[in-house]
Amino acid sequence: MMRRFSGLFLVGSAVAGAALAAQGPLNQPTVRVVDGQRKQPIPYASVGVAGRPLGTVADAQGGFVLARVGAADTDTVVVSCVGYQSRRLLVADLSKLPELALTPQAAALQEVQVHADTWKRRNVGREGSGGFTFYNFHLQADKEPANKLGREVGAILGMKPNSFVEEAYVYIRQRSFRHLRFRLNVRALDSQDHPAASLLTQDVQFAVADSTASWQHLDLKPYNINVGPQSRIAVTLEWLDGTPTKQQDWYSVSIPAALSATHRMVFRDKSEDQWKVQPINLSLYITTVSPD
Repeated sequence: MMRRFSGLFLVGSAVAGAALAAQGPLNQPTVRVVDGQRKQPIPYASVGVAGRPLGTVADAQGGFVLARVGAADTDTVVVSCVGYQSRRLLVADLSKLPELALTPQAAALQEVQVHADTWKRRNVGREGSGGFTFYNFHLQADKEPANKLGREVGAILGMKPNSFVEEAYVYIRQRSFRHLRFRLNVRALDSQDHPAASLLTQDVQFAVADSTASWQHLDLKPYNINVGPQSRIAVTLEWLDGTPTKQQDWYSVSIPAALSATHRMVFRDKSEDQWKVQPINLSLYITTVSPD
């Protein structure tokens, strides 16, 4: 049963990868995403088409090739990054802009003050690194490694309202890439129980060492993340960058997991794609502090 599930999951996800691999030559100019006030590049801004598995991620200098998005001139592209207001433009209009400015969020999330006599620290999520299944960011259909950029996966986690998220841990196995980089996000859930608005005010990125199979630890205390009234949130990882160590038929960057009747994994192929849900428990957990 576990083998069958893993096979179905990979084949179903490969459809989007195959469509992207069929894109035409990359003969369009680079668009540079910048801070509208400081005029500085916004590294690794997300680029996607609403509701569709199309998109890419800007590079460390804020640049991206529009052809990588795989959209038609009449499609609307959404360019976004935590801490900035998103921009929506037709591909035809975006292709005329060598530079695209994002405006910093005018109103940051208000600082939350919670008073309690006692505080309790909890680990929430899956702390085991074994499992008979896994989520692989890179699909066999991805003949062009850049097709993976923008894929996002995470877990829905339950917690006490007004908790602070202090640390995050995720187990990553990879031997295929150098300069591997991810964005971590903490999201509220919408009425369909899918990830929605970010609860962050600052971008959280982290790099993964080459040829690693270990827990990645992120100290989130400096970000002062409070979930407010949320009793359930989504903690997700978006793939931002990575250079293959060599040409090969199968690239692997995976997170171990286990089938579960009670836990939910959420994933999408690009930054504006529709979320999908599977009964899987990823090797991902957070440490929270909550008033008791």
